[in-house]
Amino acid sequence: MMKMDNIGYLFMNCSKKLKYELNEALMMKNITIQQWTVMNQVELNNSWGKTSTSVEIGKNLDMDKPTISGIVKRLEKKGYIIKERNIEDNRSYYLQLTSDGKHIVQACQQLSDEIVKFFLKPLTKHEITNLQNILMKLNKEEF
Repeated sequence: MMKMDNIGYLFMNCSKKLKYELNEALMMKNITIQQWTVMNQVELNNSWGKTSTSVEIGKNLDMDKPTISGIVKRLEKKGYIIKERNIEDNRSYYLQLTSDGKHIVQACQQLSDEIVKFFLKPLTKHEITNLQNILMKLNKEEF
């Protein structure tokens, strides 16, 4: 059997496994990973006292305008997000989570935490701490 120890492959394969499991769990909540990510970003900005527009969220999440627009429309239709017109720029809207939206964000976070915990089960606490520190360090680096 071929030994696959290429770091790039291992990162991609682990990411694919986690994404698949999370997507399966989120489907039970009738939400996609992308929708949850957008809602999570709105919630994060609000917790920092910042307002969020679709354009800002799209930039933060590396999503193009049509993609973010479609996601926001679907979330609005589900009753998870409301749009409030920006009085300084009539072309843009501020995004706010509804109480249902906040509840879904929390429920999805709990699901995500459970999936990651299960995924990391083969590791010791020390290995998990090391992995977290390494990933945080890599996420700070700019290419």
